[in-house]
Amino acid sequence: MNIFRTALFALACAAQVATAQFGMDFGFGGDQTPLVSTSAQASVNGYKAGEPFYVSLKASAEAPWHTYFRNPATMGLPLEATLQAPQGFQVEGPYWQPPHRIEDGVGVAYAYTDAVAVWKVTPTATATGDATFTINATAQACKEGQCSSPETSTTSLTVAAGDGSASSEWKNTEKTVEVLGNQPLNISATQTTDAVQLHFAWEGELKKVYFFSDDNSIDPTAEQPLTQEGNNYTLTLPRNKGTNDMYPPTDATLVGKPLPAIKGILTFDGKHTTVNTAPQKPTVSGIPAGLGGIILYLFLGGLILNLMPCVFPVIGLKIMSFVELGGGSRAKVVMHSLAFVLGILISFWVLGIMLIALSNATTLATTPWNEWLQTLWQDAGSESRKWAVWMQNPWVIYAITLLLTVVGLSMYGVFEIGVSATGAGQTLQNKGGLTGSFFQGLFITVVATPCSAPFLGAAMPAAMALPGVWMVVALTFMALGLASPYIVLGFFPSLVSKLPRPGEWMESLRQGLSFCLFLAAAWLLAVYLSFMPEEDPLAVMRVLISLVVFCAAFWVYGRWCPMYRSHKSRIIGLVAAILLVIVGIWGGMPSTKTSDDANAAPEWQTWTPAAMQTALDEGRPVYVDFTAKWCATCQYNKVTAYSDEVYAEMKRAGVVLMRADNTEKNADIEAEMQKLGRTSVPVNVLYTPKAEPAITPELLTPGILLDFLTPRLANFFADDAVEEEHEEEGELDEEAAADAEVENAAPEIEDDAE
Repeated sequence: MNIFRTALFALACAAQVATAQFGMDFGFGGDQTPLVSTSAQASVNGYKAGEPFYVSLKASAEAPWHTYFRNPATMGLPLEATLQAPQGFQVEGPYWQPPHRIEDGVGVAYAYTDAVAVWKVTPTATATGDATFTINATAQACKEGQCSSPETSTTSLTVAAGDGSASSEWKNTEKTVEVLGNQPLNISATQTTDAVQLHFAWEGELKKVYFFSDDNSIDPTAEQPLTQEGNNYTLTLPRNKGTNDMYPPTDATLVGKPLPAIKGILTFDGKHTTVNTAPQKPTVSGIPAGLGGIILYLFLGGLILNLMPCVFPVIGLKIMSFVELGGGSRAKVVMHSLAFVLGILISFWVLGIMLIALSNATTLATTPWNEWLQTLWQDAGSESRKWAVWMQNPWVIYAITLLLTVVGLSMYGVFEIGVSATGAGQTLQNKGGLTGSFFQGLFITVVATPCSAPFLGAAMPAAMALPGVWMVVALTFMALGLASPYIVLGFFPSLVSKLPRPGEWMESLRQGLSFCLFLAAAWLLAVYLSFMPEEDPLAVMRVLISLVVFCAAFWVYGRWCPMYRSHKSRIIGLVAAILLVIVGIWGGMPSTKTSDDANAAPEWQTWTPAAMQTALDEGRPVYVDFTAKWCATCQYNKVTAYSDEVYAEMKRAGVVLMRADNTEKNADIEAEMQKLGRTSVPVNVLYTPKAEPAITPELLTPGILLDFLTPRLANFFADDAVEEEHEEEGELDEEAAADAEVENAAPEIEDDAE
């Protein structure tokens, strides 16, 4: 029943919009009895220059009808009103009386029975004599899913010059006037991607609080939870995510992004106040939800990084080097260990700060340099670091897929990452004891980072989406996980002898973990392929082949570029690897086709016997491509044969293009191919009315197709040729007429000359 009522109301909305836009009559014509009456009042008997007063409009709907707030929610059209004032008067407003919320099976409405709008009017020194104010209003009346055509009314009010004394009739709008231009609750607002929170203080207990948003950025169908801590209240307003077709967001680009402002009316136990503020992101005083779990995962991930073959052997060597540098002094060993750990920590802190700065780059570009620190602290750019935002960008998904593939190939042993980096920083270490240990800590992060993906695939995106300070805190725990063996062994260097010896088990572990990376890359690849345009049938195959070429580049690098190879071999291998990487990346990049490019080719319809026969009965030729995704020749033909010239020729003859995809066995397709005497694809056929089907060669080029189509479509070009001939004859007739006019005019010119 609810679905049925919703459908009826949607139909009524379509009718009423058509009525409003095009003057159509769907049963509520121009002769209908008005359902909304309007009247105007002034708050003074006579205005006085320099002293503001108020003008109100009251729009009353005849029971049981109602009108709508400027944000009508999921149904109806808003009540609109404008005040035209004479010269010498400044006008502010309108300010609206709060509506009431109606909810039923059709939807949610913000509605009025008696709507009141108020303008604040200030007479200037130039205001003289009687002042006539004109209010133009448009309102729609509805009841129980039935709506009338919008009604337009004009109401005039004359206010004479006087002493500014209050009008005794000014009563109905007193509550609205009380809150004009002020916020007695001192409201502030914070926001997340899912909700806006209004914060205010009130002495005593509030039971009924509701916010009517001026626009549809807030979901009117959702509950608005109210929480209390002493005299401090928080009202949570769920955001409109654009999932309700009857309530689309005004600005779809703001879905999932911070709102620049929140405007509306807050009602609380029979009172109300206007709200107009810019919501901020939550301050770092509150700990984000799930932070504990993220920290635990990152710490364990950092700890496990020490098992990587490029890191594990370094642990014992570094601790023993600290012992040697300490000269047997335990305090010095501890200092070297802590310096090493500090290097690890700082490298992660620098990484976090760089991520915050990059995600806030747009804001920083328009912010004075002395406010940069505050901007980074507030970190409005954390929204752009959310995993959901990344997953909506095909370029980001493509880049991460390639990165996971590269690291997976390295972990499997196709080539090595980090071999030369393991001893990096040795020169700095030799230059100074603690300084060297510090820089070794920096470089160990570089060595370990490529191995992080198998353990941090879920936790790292969650950490990066945290507000800036908490993201740095989370990365700190990852750094502590990586540094923990050096902390423990620095205090107890004798434990180095207890470490297991490096061996084949480490290589097996590394290769086994590489499949975790390949699994993640496969999942992202599936997501990436969903972005491929449907009008490009070879897009998926192109991406997969390009990925194979990309992987081959690193096989070439690992095979011919190791240090034991000759200099010539390394140069040739490096050049070949670079070329393969370029080709692989370029071939698999997201499609750069524009909408114009996509529209250049005509649409291919899905072939069915009935659809083909219908087109033939209409006298139109039909070109059918019997194909399959596993057919390489079919895919080659799609890329090479159908040029702009071929499509233009088909369009000129009115050819209907159909594609019969036999990737999965189709009985109708098999039967049609048997009629044609063919058993396998590709088969490309031109069907014309009252003629036998004509089959093209298997391998096609634009030239072959044009030679095949032109003679068989000649009869379908006839009309165009006749039209061109008529146009040419018309042009000749016009030229002949023009020449005749010149000849007739010549004697007259000669007479005038004589």
